[in-house]
This record gives sequence, structure tokens and C-alpha cells, in this order.
Amino acid sequence: MTKAQKLKQLKNKLKELEEVKLREALAKYGEAYQESGSAWNENAAWELADEEVSVLRAMVTEIKNEIHTLEHPRPLAPLEQNGKKAK
Repeated sequence: MTKAQKLKQLKNKLKELEEVKLREALAKYGEAYQESGSAWNENAAWELADEEVSVLRAMVTEIKNEIHTLEHPRPLAPLEQNGKKAK
């Protein structure tokens, strides 16, 4: 897979995560919070929704980091010259 193909794949996955899955998870989170009233911290549905949102946010961050790494690769270390590392 080429770099361009990988970037396109990652950007599509990121879009799906942010625009569909994360939006749905946040909606569930809000519904569970509203249904629980002041006892949100004792609500199993809220806890599951909170965990799902956290996992999705971590996935979004990981994909963004991978995209950044592909778009802005770190320069290679200096080549060795005559058996010694260049300074």
C-alpha cells in the first residue's frame, strides 16, 4: 500500500469515527446522563457510554497521530561516514 493510499484509508476511518461512531456514542452518553439525573455516577448505562466515548476518542487520537507521522515524517539520522557517526 502506498503512502497516499494509507493516508486516504486513515482519513476515511477518522471521518467515520468522528462523524458517525463518536457522535452516536456521545448521544448515548447524553441520554444516559439525562435519564440518571443526579445519580449519573451509579448508572451502568452511563458508565458504558462513558467508556465507549473514551475508547473512541483514544482511537481518533491514534489515527490523527498516524496521519501526522505519515504527512510529516521525521528526518533520518545522519549517515555514518568512515565508520563514525556524523555530527
